[in-house]
Amino acid sequence: MSVLLTLCLTIVSGAQVLGVEDFTMEGPLGSAGATIEAVGTNHFKVTLGHAPEKPTWSNKVQFTILQNAKGNDLTLDVSFPVGGSYEFNEYFYSYSYDGEEWHPVQWEKGRKLSKTDDRLVFPTFTEDTVYVGHQVPFSYEDFLRYKAQWEAHPDVKAVKLGTSLGGRDIWRLEVTGSKSETPPAKRWVHHVSNQHPGEFNSHWRIVGLMEWLLSDEGAGCRDRMIFHVIPFMSPDAPSNGWYRVNQQGIDMNRSYFEGGADKAKQAHEAYIVQSDLERLMASEAPVTTIWSMHTWGGNVEPLVRPGPEFGTTVGTVEDFEAILHGLDPTGLVIPLKARSNEPNGTYWSGGPHKQFGISGFLCEGAGALYTKEENVESGRILARGLAAFYQGTRP
Repeated sequence: MSVLLTLCLTIVSGAQVLGVEDFTMEGPLGSAGATIEAVGTNHFKVTLGHAPEKPTWSNKVQFTILQNAKGNDLTLDVSFPVGGSYEFNEYFYSYSYDGEEWHPVQWEKGRKLSKTDDRLVFPTFTEDTVYVGHQVPFSYEDFLRYKAQWEAHPDVKAVKLGTSLGGRDIWRLEVTGSKSETPPAKRWVHHVSNQHPGEFNSHWRIVGLMEWLLSDEGAGCRDRMIFHVIPFMSPDAPSNGWYRVNQQGIDMNRSYFEGGADKAKQAHEAYIVQSDLERLMASEAPVTTIWSMHTWGGNVEPLVRPGPEFGTTVGTVEDFEAILHGLDPTGLVIPLKARSNEPNGTYWSGGPHKQFGISGFLCEGAGALYTKEENVESGRILARGLAAFYQGTRP
């Protein structure tokens, strides 16, 4: 740190160089257990912490430069010495000056060359404050801002399901035509949620779905359908840099109990959401499809275990694929595929399929969509596809 104190007094290209004190690993986008040290002029090393109860699962490197960024570039060496699962450098990162417009930045090596250390090189910054996070970042606070906009719509009802272990509220947004003459029992019902909280591109996909549903074009869909949307099943994660877990260190997509929600054994937040799903299934308007939203490499990749409506009251998997293809001129969504292997009852697509027999969609991909706009558009495509495929009303 003595080197840092000297560097902080140096002027580079008319700007004060960055110092450790200009960075924070806390806030809406954080990285629990991370440390930072200076190794040269505007050159720092971050050593990452790990997820709760998972010493080989690295947290993501997420931080804010609070001040003095303007006029400086940044070289960031990142290390997670133990390596292990779910590497910090599997996907791209992004930076922003306002938390709204994000710019992608790529790793020099990537996880195939190194699982323990890598480097991000940022261009010269044009503003003093900079936000950095995984994929296209989406914090819990971002969700709350969108929620405030959405619930102002007369066809949206926000339902508080419970509270996370970190004290944050878990919300389900119910979207349906408030003045529709279609009885609830005759409406198609779709349940959309995110389990892996650090797979941020899938959150923007959900934003796109919501935006289309609440548009004028989506009005007819709202009148004959119900959407239950849970953008954050693990709302404590973004501020800690957790990728797949809650505070208990439980992988949130290995947290469904096909035999029924179990408070004593299940992840805290997963129990809350599954209990709510079971109430919905026992209501006059049970769920038709469940969508588990995730991110992995490539473009958006929906996979389905068809329920009884496929090929009977609605079309086939191939029909749905053709609809999505026709709505997707830029190829953001990989063709829909049916899954034939035995469903895993702990997954949030396979578990409900086994428990209730409903259509279970695992919606992966988007790791190659580097902008917020592309990810939002992919959500609009899926919403339009559902509206076109599930024609009319429920029999």
